[in-house]
Amino acid sequence: MAYLTYEEYQQLHFQDMNEESFNKVLMRATMAINSVTNFRLLKNDKLMNDWPDWMKEQFKQAVGLQMEYVAKTGIETASDARDMGNISSSSIGDTTVSTGKSDTGSSDTSLYLSPDVVSILGALGLLYKGVAYVR
Repeated sequence: MAYLTYEEYQQLHFQDMNEESFNKVLMRATMAINSVTNFRLLKNDKLMNDWPDWMKEQFKQAVGLQMEYVAKTGIETASDARDMGNISSSSIGDTTVSTGKSDTGSSDTSLYLSPDVVSILGALGLLYKGVAYVR
């Protein structure tokens, strides 16, 4: 299931890209988002159907932001981010990401996930790592 269509991406007014580039970047953005959300949306494909419209819109914006981040920085994976460790900062609009040399043993998705996306996914509750406990 695609989280965002080409037409929806264009309506969000992110960086222009052709449909072929869109499909490649969408795949990378989807992989990053699925990874950081513990594949919650893949495990329960009906979860998004139950969301109110505002949540669906925010999630689509997060996907678009991650796509733009990938397209502008070229960072598709944590490995790419580590390889680019000599770059100390990157800016997209009003957002600046600054990093130093990272531990090559790290698999932290924050290396290749836009800080804006982390903020949105957190607000939507998709980054929750706790355990539900009911007595």
